[in-house]
Amino acid sequence: MSYASSQDSERHASRLVRQGLSADSTHHAIAPDPDGSSIPPPLGSVDADSDDEDMADSARVGDTAPVSQPRREQTHARGGGDVVLIIGLPDVFTVGYDALSFTAKHFGGIRDIPAGPHLFWAAHPGGMATRSGFWIMSEGTNRVHAVKWDSGSELLGEAPPDEIPTDVDSFHAKLLSYRDPTARSGAGGGGSVGDLNETQAAENELIWGQMTDCITADLLSRVTGQSGGAAWHISTMDHVRGETLQSGEREMEDHISHIQHTAPLPVRELRFALDQHSKTYSAQRFGADRTLEATDATSYLTALLSDDAAAVTEASLVGELQFALLAGVHLGNEACLAQWWHMLLRLILRAYALPRSRPALAAAWLRAVTAQLTYGSAWLDTPLTELSDARSSRELRLSLIVYKRRLEEEFKVTGTTAEQAAVVAAFARLESVVAGPGFGWDIRGEYLRKGKVVMEDGEEVELEMDELQAEDERGEWAPEVVELDEHGREKGLISWND
Repeated sequence: MSYASSQDSERHASRLVRQGLSADSTHHAIAPDPDGSSIPPPLGSVDADSDDEDMADSARVGDTAPVSQPRREQTHARGGGDVVLIIGLPDVFTVGYDALSFTAKHFGGIRDIPAGPHLFWAAHPGGMATRSGFWIMSEGTNRVHAVKWDSGSELLGEAPPDEIPTDVDSFHAKLLSYRDPTARSGAGGGGSVGDLNETQAAENELIWGQMTDCITADLLSRVTGQSGGAAWHISTMDHVRGETLQSGEREMEDHISHIQHTAPLPVRELRFALDQHSKTYSAQRFGADRTLEATDATSYLTALLSDDAAAVTEASLVGELQFALLAGVHLGNEACLAQWWHMLLRLILRAYALPRSRPALAAAWLRAVTAQLTYGSAWLDTPLTELSDARSSRELRLSLIVYKRRLEEEFKVTGTTAEQAAVVAAFARLESVVAGPGFGWDIRGEYLRKGKVVMEDGEEVELEMDELQAEDERGEWAPEVVELDEHGREKGLISWND
């Protein structure tokens, strides 16, 4: 079997745009951000093409149908980190991992993968087909993660043990480098550097660390329902438990099955603890207490964390948010994107009392959202705001306005502890991100309610915004409920005429 081949790479890396992100990329831990003034890495995208002779050689592995066999863990002796092998991928395919994607010829795998969670995916270069992906959890132990392309279902799955090369050491240098897939190595390449310099490569690792710092092996197993093995698999067509299957998705599945004369594609169900159909209030509550729980998700979240049967932690709730967005934007999974919007708009930005009761969770969520919005506006080919409908973006802007007000009210009188101050600092960085390029939102308290707007033809139109009417009529400005008599007059008033 021959492993020598060439690669064409069309990468998406960085446009140099600075935003307010925490530089802490430690995995799986929630802690207040000690440095409110940390400056983020440059973010964005760069496209580069290289000829076949300028690209690194990689392993091309065979094409046999998958067989279910016990999994054995394999390692290599070359050092540098874990290795991912994709067996049987078609000659020209689009491949992505973490913050990079490229069009590859005879792709075989990636070497020198650092410790932490990593998302890989593959799709036809035309861009119209579904994307099949998988997560791995690297521990820096030089493990070999091998998956196989199934040409029948056009999905990636577990590679049979007898098809995994046992001589990885012999072609290790020919695999693409994780830090820069355009870099050449070995006798043909002379060990030359690629298009990414050290700074850019470090920035890619830093932003990915910020996007996945709460994703763990346990979280991946719980959400996907898979034990892990070499990888946790996920695709464009996977559903979220409890969601209603959209007609467009069903139509696509039936169309693909009809063309291929096969059974419908296997669909996996993703299970999030933050279920879209869960009520944020208790049926045992009545009146004002139930209204408060329905409008503030804090009690729902604290009850979930206190439930031993749910087996969730603060870090895993942040990890769910990170998993949902990455599956949504990189795999085009609409169900995961809808799940992300649900968690962001219905829970995170409506848990107004969470900064006081669980400030570490509130700060970690805000830092995660800051990284995600930065990534979605500057690193993706299609900005996050364009991947979603205008209604969701508008609701996000209004939710941030309300959250800012409630946060200021919460700590206005009593002051803050160090952990609570970290929440305020995290939101300040989030505010700076949405005020910058990609969003341009002003979420300060002075929100315009009424004014004149100049149309394209020069006509001035008087507009009155009622978007925050409910928020404006809260607290001391809330309308008073009174009882009227048979004549429509308020009871209890003194009349000088009767």
